[in-house]
Amino acid sequence: MTGSGGDTRELSTGQAALWALYRLAPESPTSNVVTAVVAEPALDPDLLSDAVAALQQRHDLLRSRFVETGAGPVRLVRPPGPGGIEVVEVGDVDGADLTDLVRAVGARPLRLEQDGPLRVTVLRRGTDCVVVLVVHHIATDGLSQRIVWRDLGDAYGLLRSGVDVDWSPLTGYDEFVVRERELLAGPRRAELADHWARTCAGATAALLPTDRPRPAHRSYRGAAVARTLPDDLTRQVRATAVAAGVTPFTVLLGVFEALLHRYTGQDEFTIGCPASLRRGRALREVVGLLVNPIVLRSSFPPGTTFADAIASAARQVAGGTAHAAYPLSLVQAARPDRDPLVRVTFTLLARQSDDTLSDISHGFVGHRVRQLPLPYDEGQFDLAVTVYQGPDGALFAEFNYDVDLFDAGTVSGLLDRYLDLLGVACAEPGAVVAGVSLVDDAEQRLLLELGMS
Repeated sequence: MTGSGGDTRELSTGQAALWALYRLAPESPTSNVVTAVVAEPALDPDLLSDAVAALQQRHDLLRSRFVETGAGPVRLVRPPGPGGIEVVEVGDVDGADLTDLVRAVGARPLRLEQDGPLRVTVLRRGTDCVVVLVVHHIATDGLSQRIVWRDLGDAYGLLRSGVDVDWSPLTGYDEFVVRERELLAGPRRAELADHWARTCAGATAALLPTDRPRPAHRSYRGAAVARTLPDDLTRQVRATAVAAGVTPFTVLLGVFEALLHRYTGQDEFTIGCPASLRRGRALREVVGLLVNPIVLRSSFPPGTTFADAIASAARQVAGGTAHAAYPLSLVQAARPDRDPLVRVTFTLLARQSDDTLSDISHGFVGHRVRQLPLPYDEGQFDLAVTVYQGPDGALFAEFNYDVDLFDAGTVSGLLDRYLDLLGVACAEPGAVVAGVSLVDDAEQRLLLELGMS
């Protein structure tokens, strides 16, 4: 269908939920996915602009506008055209100052109605530059970001070599929307809805104690703390997974749920875990929102061991992923009290050897390119935990948090206790979760001193 300003396409259920969030807070950057690379020597801005045009030609979501109509929200696909980029001279900045500049670029809201979901900014220094991609979550997910960088680099390399980029547009996201609508109109919908109704009946989201009262309205401002897991702890996680017959992700998740149980005092609670909706070859190369958070519900009756928690996590993930096609927004809407089911999320991002965010330099021929580390999903939830797995097997944990609720020191301590519990769980899987101390030696001495004063 053709409408004013382009072809009119329907939104997926996940996109519609993000559009509703955007309409509530259009000035908020909470759904901005920000990634950046440093390139030396600096990229040619004209070639980069043409590469962006080729990227948008291939992935029509990136050249769409989103608007509200009488029948609901739709996206308008604009015809292919020149790629727009911003070039900003920033002088000789480095380190934290450079990161602050990049974060400022990412914090600017994307105007979905006027400009669409993509903004490319080049911060040019003396001999190099930083390319900052800001993509609204309504048009991307974790794997899509890898595809975007790969295609942008490949297009730039071809153009630099004097070769035209001749890519056919990928329309797979429209196929996904049609498939989703068919599922929700068919008999499987009742089966999926029943599963989530039973899973979430009487459920309460994990509620961490906060440093400040929860505000009436969220500002969606976030920050992050992070740690690289020690090599010996990473090896222990893998060994524990093998011994239990589960994945390392399951070990990491089960221990995280044990941490929440100890900190919240809740014996039963729910968290969210993003699940991929890429099914079949047609969606393999598509850029778009192709994840759905599934609800994981854990239970910690008296005597629960770490082995029990890990086994429970495995069952939660298996049941959730088997029913992941049913949108979380519909699960949430069916709740009588409408209290959020998800305030905390946990996910693992595995970076394989061909991951273009880990080794992005293959496309930008003639330039040395490295990724600039940036937090992800800041402020969208009370706490969003991501464990990154590098191609070398190393593990890196990042705790993104809502700054309206938590201080950095509180979240840093929470991350430290998580690593402590991981060590205990791997060394003694049969240890009772409730019996493990959450106080380190220094804190124990301080408490003893306070008790003696």
